Amino acid sequence: MLSAGGHVSPGAAGEDGSAALRRGLMAAIMLAALVLVFLDSRLVTGAAVAALLLYLVLARRQFGFGAWVPVLMALAGLVAALWRGVEASVLWQGADRMLFLAALIAMLGTLRSAAAIAPEVHRAGLFVTGQPASRRYLAMTGGGHLFGVLINFGGLALLLDLATRSMDSAAAAELPPEAREARLRRMTMAVVRGFSLISLWSPFGFATNAILIAVPGLSYASFGPLGFAMSFVFIAIGWLFDFLDGRRFRRLGLPRPSPPPGSWTGAAALVGHVLALGTAVFLLHEVTPLSFQQGLICAVPCYALLWAAAATRKTQGGPASGMAEAARATWTRLGGLGSEVGVFASAGFLPVVLLAVIPVEDLRAAISGLGLGPVALALGISLSIFGLALIGVNPIVVASVLGAIAAQLDVPGLSDTAIALAITGGWTAVIGLSPFITTLVICSAIVGRSTTTIGLRWNGPYCLAILAVWALMLAGLMLAGWI
Repeated sequence: MLSAGGHVSPGAAGEDGSAALRRGLMAAIMLAALVLVFLDSRLVTGAAVAALLLYLVLARRQFGFGAWVPVLMALAGLVAALWRGVEASVLWQGADRMLFLAALIAMLGTLRSAAAIAPEVHRAGLFVTGQPASRRYLAMTGGGHLFGVLINFGGLALLLDLATRSMDSAAAAELPPEAREARLRRMTMAVVRGFSLISLWSPFGFATNAILIAVPGLSYASFGPLGFAMSFVFIAIGWLFDFLDGRRFRRLGLPRPSPPPGSWTGAAALVGHVLALGTAVFLLHEVTPLSFQQGLICAVPCYALLWAAAATRKTQGGPASGMAEAARATWTRLGGLGSEVGVFASAGFLPVVLLAVIPVEDLRAAISGLGLGPVALALGISLSIFGLALIGVNPIVVASVLGAIAAQLDVPGLSDTAIALAITGGWTAVIGLSPFITTLVICSAIVGRSTTTIGLRWNGPYCLAILAVWALMLAGLMLAGWI
């Protein structure tokens, strides 16, 4: 698997002496996170924190620039907290959040393992990539979005790989070089843009979970549905960019591709999986004392095992072999998550200690002295996430820190919903733009173009356009008093 810094993780590229130990440590962290859902134990938390720190030390060679920045920030925050004599309860809270986010990234990988053996995933990919040009952008954006919601980076890589391999077909080989490059560019942009939209609303996404953790008391229903609705607006904007990009090729009479017969059933099955998993998480949240995040971390591995069993029910070995294969794939991948785990663990710990170190009252007075209104502050949050991501600071870290601080400031007119929407807008706009973000690193490795070419040259105008549209929407809702 590719790390955020652009290096291939050992879990994907080969083994080293500590790979088995890293896997065991991450499995222990995942188990501890599940135990902590039902049992508040500092003994379990302490043991899991020790395992996590050892895991990160052993996996440090997997770190790129995008991982070292938040890790060093978290270490600096810890030093500042100890120097200021922050209460131990604050550090324990930070440890809990750190463990949850570290375990979440690993738990979501179980869905990727199940998807790898599910025939409907392959059929869905063929259906999406085989569409004629007139429908291809919408199909691939929808596919990138759907695959991303369900299996995150695994879905992104799978769909991009199918798109790249489609360029080796006999029909694609007959295209002029300029048309081949344009087709690759347009398919890549469709997938990346669709994938980026999961940050607007997906209950399984990193953005949603970072926001809900950073802003206590915030309800998913207060911002998720609006983000879902706006995703269709952004799809329309992306389609317009694609339409204008493809105008000059429409008169060439290029071959018209078509998806394999019956492949639409794969896409329909993936929609069903998203709905089923989402329903399971929401039901756990509604009918049990579990929080939304606790329901998510419990439901995901269970659903992945059931999916793997169902996918192999008609094969030799039956459901048991499917569950075993998915478990082996997950186990193999656990050793190569160093970069991702470093980023997410830091994002869980850093906001907690910063809130304890930063004099909130003085900060509130300073902001009041600047004369900035709630709209300006909300837009500032969006632009900060956008701008800092361009220089290598991962959005999950900035979102976690700024979300927690903004909620504590209690600025009149700046609601928790406005803070959440400000975060999701900036996050979504920069995912497909910053050369340092994992999305483009994975994309670059598969497509064979640099992250700068894909992000800044190919996708830059679209990202700036959706950022502007989101800012106008957010400002309008706030000025109207609707959020």
